[in-house]
Amino acid sequence: MRRSILLSLSFVLSAVALVGCSGISYNHDFDPAADFSKYKTYAWMEVADPSRAQNRGVSELIEKRIVAAVDENLAARGCSKRTAPPVDFVVNFMLTAQEKIDFNTYYTGWGYYGWYGGTQVEARQYTEGTLIVDVFDAQTKELAWRGMAQGTIDPSLSPEQRSARINQAVSGILNRFPPGSK
Repeated sequence: MRRSILLSLSFVLSAVALVGCSGISYNHDFDPAADFSKYKTYAWMEVADPSRAQNRGVSELIEKRIVAAVDENLAARGCSKRTAPPVDFVVNFMLTAQEKIDFNTYYTGWGYYGWYGGTQVEARQYTEGTLIVDVFDAQTKELAWRGMAQGTIDPSLSPEQRSARINQAVSGILNRFPPGSK
C-alpha cells in the first residue's frame, strides 16, 4: 500500500515537472542608444528571393500567422505598417527548432534506507522552438531591438491552436517593445 502511494506520488510529480516545462519563456535585448520614440512606421524586411518557397525557414502558413500576429501587436502599440519607404524601422523574424531530450529521475524505494526499491529514469523527446523578432533602425540599418520566445512545439496542434500559440508567443515577445513600455 505504502509503495503504491509512493509510486503514485512519483508519477504525479513527474507529470507536474513536464507540464512546468511546456510554457513559453521570453527574453529581449535592445540598443540603449536607439531612439525608440521615433519608431512610428515600419516595413517588413524583404526576403532574399521572393520566388523561393520558405525563405524564412517555415511554411508559408506559419509565416502568414507570424506576420499577422506581429502586425496586430505593432498596430496595438501605435505603429503603422507601410509597404514602401520611408519608414522608421524594419521588422524581421526567424524561427528555429531543436530536438531535445528531458530526463526525469524519481525514487521508488521503500523500507529501511530505501531497500526494496530503486530509481526510475524517464526520457522524453520533444522539439523546442525559438521565435526571434528583430527590429532594425531604417536609417542606420543596425539591429535596435530583439525579442525571443522559446517553447515546446507540438506538431499535433490544430491550425486554430497553432494560431493561438503563435499569437501568445508574439504578444509575449512584443510585450517589451518599445523598451520602457511596460
